[in-house]
Amino acid sequence: MMNVSWEDWTNERAALRPTRRGARDAVALLGLTMLGVTLLGVTLATPALAQTVLVGKVSDESGAPIQGADVQVSTVQGRFTTDADGWFRVTGVPTGLYYFGVRRIGYRPAADLLRYSSGDTLDVMLERISPELDTVKVQARADANWMRDLRRYELAIDASRFGTVISEDDIAKRRPIWTSDLFNTQPGFMVSGGGAMARVLSSRGRCTPILFLDGQVARGFSVNDVAPSFIKLMVVYRSASNAPAQFQVLGANPNCGLIAIFTM
Repeated sequence: MMNVSWEDWTNERAALRPTRRGARDAVALLGLTMLGVTLLGVTLATPALAQTVLVGKVSDESGAPIQGADVQVSTVQGRFTTDADGWFRVTGVPTGLYYFGVRRIGYRPAADLLRYSSGDTLDVMLERISPELDTVKVQARADANWMRDLRRYELAIDASRFGTVISEDDIAKRRPIWTSDLFNTQPGFMVSGGGAMARVLSSRGRCTPILFLDGQVARGFSVNDVAPSFIKLMVVYRSASNAPAQFQVLGANPNCGLIAIFTM
């Protein structure tokens, strides 16, 4: 996983977050580089997903349409671009989990991982790169981050079997005071105590789950050492043995479960 500071992440955000009309469960997954998770606790079947048409519009901060922006959607083959009014249309998009990317020279590219339902429309806003900046360097860095995110999102589409994702959007809806509050209703886990001193335990092993923070084992840390507002993505495994290879810890008790937190 690429090491990026919190300041760099906030200052060099590759794109403004898109919105969808007619959708309830849009989620953004940042930093996901693993296999074997379930989105919002719903297992996504991988074979024979229904396919449909995705329609969207790309605009700048003022709301003016952006013509000629390149659009990528999951594994859909072909090149798609926006028309004079900023609209694009992509056929063959599978319903359920998918990712998209939008890029236009002179703007910070956008990428996101969402759940698609028939009839959804994407509204994507691209941020213009200020001419006062070193445009070439800023564009190159934004494009590199964009490509990194697209690769992660592609992996995420295969991640639908053994874990549960708690996204930034989920956290915002629950409004937890402490990160441990997110586990009060999380299957396979229990919370002992309250407030900052609350401990998250596996309900099966009655032991502390293995904790990863931004891809590294966080020994001596607890989930409440990370404020909920800093979390961009959290992946929870009831059994650590179900986690992918990069989260396997030699000698750890798999019955304690595993929690992977991403802040960037």
